[in-house]
Formats: sequence, structure tokens, C-alpha cells
Amino acid sequence: MISIVIPVYKDWTRLKKCLETISIQRDFHSQLEVLVVNNLPEDPLPEFPDYGFYLSILTEKKPGSYAARNKALEHACGTWVLFTDSDCIPDLLWLKRADFLTHSGIAELYAGNILVKSISNSRFSKFDQAFAFPNKKYVEKESFGVTANLLVKKEVFEKVGQFNSQLMTGGDSEFCNRAVRGGFRIVYDENLKVEHPARESWNQLKTKAVRFGGRLPSGSGKGLIFLKLIGKFRVRVDDIQQISGLENVTIGQKLDFMWIKQQLRWVEAVESMKVFFGKSAGRL
Repeated sequence: MISIVIPVYKDWTRLKKCLETISIQRDFHSQLEVLVVNNLPEDPLPEFPDYGFYLSILTEKKPGSYAARNKALEHACGTWVLFTDSDCIPDLLWLKRADFLTHSGIAELYAGNILVKSISNSRFSKFDQAFAFPNKKYVEKESFGVTANLLVKKEVFEKVGQFNSQLMTGGDSEFCNRAVRGGFRIVYDENLKVEHPARESWNQLKTKAVRFGGRLPSGSGKGLIFLKLIGKFRVRVDDIQQISGLENVTIGQKLDFMWIKQQLRWVEAVESMKVFFGKSAGRL
């Protein structure tokens, strides 16, 4: 059995589109259950049609998508757990590919391909398409995949523990890194695909940067952490190299991307400073 886990926070309309796409998946043979976790208990539940698979609606009052995913893990019956988000649309062969991977013996964690789709073609959506979810790079250089499209053998959670529910962001990298240190393998799979909507505006990009700023760097003391936070305001050489290396992008677009990237770095740095001095990290 494969257990699909989807946290949801005030996003019922897009969740239903995700569930509809799961209901028309093709050519897979594993048993299936879908565990949706409402992360806002006071938000009234909509009615759901019969999708043709077992659907469980759970509730987690502790804020954060990682707390919600942990709630689902407590109820999941599958030998494998497939994570996605309420705003994602799986490829029609998503479960067929997941089914194949669960029997391949190549790894215990698979990070899939996340295709960022835009409806506006704005400068901000083009930026997001270029940088939002480089899962292949994450796996190859940082040994993690994001939970918008992540397949994990349940045994991994039993051996190394669940997600860190104290984190509002970065819980996927923390968990995957912990799993790899525990001896499990992670690989990137190009054919395990979902679509994710692009962030179409500055405010949407800014919201993500603020959320990222809520996670402070590690350090043995406050002085070291503060120095690392100061460093967040710098212009990073790797940002320049990454943007310079983009293909099929004009020089003008690269300069614009660099400006957007640096503004987001500053937004994240300011938020980190606020959290360092006592502000609670949150969704926004």
C-alpha cells in the first residue's frame, strides 16, 4: 500500500483539484489511501465526492505543515508514504512511477520532479520558475528533497523519527539529512512528476522569504548565530554564478533576477533578525 499525505491550510479548492487528479491515475497496482490533514481546525470542512479511493480527513491543531504530516504518519497504513501539497497537480502517471520505485530497490527516499507552471508569465513567475524547486540539485548537493513530491519508505520514519514539528520551514531537508546520516539512500527521479503553481507576484515571493527567515542558522552560541545573520545581508557569489549560468535568459532578465534575488535575501535576513530578537516564527 502507498499512503498519500497532503497537509492543507485554507486551500480546499486546490486540494479538490489535486484529489480529482489522483482519482484518475493510470496503470498502478498498489493499494492506495489518501490522508488529508486540516491544519486549521476552526476552518469548516467542505463536502467531498467519492473519489474511488480511501480518503481520511484528519485534523492537527499545532501550526505547521510538518506537524500536519506527522499527524498523518500516525495513521498511515502504507509501507511507503508519498507526500505532496494541496496546491500541486500530480502527473497522470505519478502513482505508476511511484509504484515502480517502491519495487526498484534503488533507494528508500525518492525526490521527484516539480514543474512550476505560470498563468501570468510575469517577471516574478519567471523568477520562480527558474529557482523555486531545483530538486535534482537539492538531492545531489544537499541530500534532500522537498515534500511537494517526496516518496519515503515508512521504515525510514520508524528508524530515524518523524519531521521536526517545531519547524515552519526546512523540515524536509532536516528529515532527509537525518535519514541519510542514518544510512538510508535518497535519489532524484525525473519521471515522478507533479505541477506546482508559480508565485506570480512580489508579495507571494516575499511571503516565502519571510517563512524561510523564521529558521535561524545553527551555532554554538548567540554571538556566532548573530554573525551568521549579519552575513545573510551580503551579496552571495553563488547567486551571481547561478544566475549567470542560466540558459535562454537575456542579460536584462539576469540582472532583474539578481535584483529580485537580493531583495528576497534581505527580506529573509530581516525576518531572521526579528526572530533572533524574540519574534515567533510563523506562516507569514
